[in-house]
Amino acid sequence: MPVVQRFRWWPALALLAVMLSGAPDAARAQSCYINGAFGMNFGTVSSNGQSAVSSISVTCLPDYSGGNQTFQYQLCTYIGPGNFSAGQPTRRMGNYNGAYLNYDLFADPARTLLIGAPGSTPVYQLALLVPPGAPQTISVPVHGWVYPGQSVPAVAGFQEVGHQGLLAYRYGTAGFQAGADCNSGGSGGGSTPFYSSAVEASYDNGCAISATDLDFGQVTPPQYALRATANIHVQCPPDTPWKVGLDNGEHFDGGMRRMRGSGGYVKYQLYLDQSLSVIWEATGPNMASGITSSGRNTISLTVYGEVPPQPDAQAGTYADTIVATLYY
Repeated sequence: MPVVQRFRWWPALALLAVMLSGAPDAARAQSCYINGAFGMNFGTVSSNGQSAVSSISVTCLPDYSGGNQTFQYQLCTYIGPGNFSAGQPTRRMGNYNGAYLNYDLFADPARTLLIGAPGSTPVYQLALLVPPGAPQTISVPVHGWVYPGQSVPAVAGFQEVGHQGLLAYRYGTAGFQAGADCNSGGSGGGSTPFYSSAVEASYDNGCAISATDLDFGQVTPPQYALRATANIHVQCPPDTPWKVGLDNGEHFDGGMRRMRGSGGYVKYQLYLDQSLSVIWEATGPNMASGITSSGRNTISLTVYGEVPPQPDAQAGTYADTIVATLYY
């Protein structure tokens, strides 16, 4: 019985030894792999557009066969569309509320070579030399560009996930020529997939305000009320609620705004409406308010001014400064 047991188990042990000795060679075949996932953050984006740079980390293995060769790898990088970009003329991020922010990914900072999905041309191709015995890692730059001139809401961040990338590679001795898509040439090759964490951005919800002067003209001391108008321009991203308040100026007397000049003061008032029934105030309900629409980002507001009769006013030049505050 003991002899028979040894005879039966010995081949199993021998086979196990062969499998173990073969494992390192299989793991060390010429190949490349991706470190981590691809991601890009544009930060805060405005209607002027925005660039960003990210990278894909690729490690390629050396010659472990004992031949002491330096291998050249040719790398072809593809990035497919994410969850909002399929079938679109450009890539796009979404805010999960029906709005999109268009962008693209490029191989170069001049943005002349788009990085497309597998099968697209031209192909983003780089070379990497790997000396014997030491893996080499290369960062494959990816240049992002959010296109300018877009009109999008500022109420939420934008994001795209689900990109499926592919790294195709060929290897051979230095100077070999790989096919344009890294599917031919050299001593061999392969491919490895990779995925994205996210491409994301937040849209600048900053608003801008500007105003024209309110000029009552050159007149004699007013026997009758004088009226004039000015304009305030409000610019915000679409769907942004806003309010504009006007302070009481520099010479307010507790009941009326006043202009100051060489002859003392001249009273005046500013109103929200043409009928002069609602005084425009700095806070509270008597401010101008609205929401910018998707088709009109700049709104012009009219300021109605009146100088009441002041026949005893002294001749001179009078002025005041009003601060307009935009809340959004």
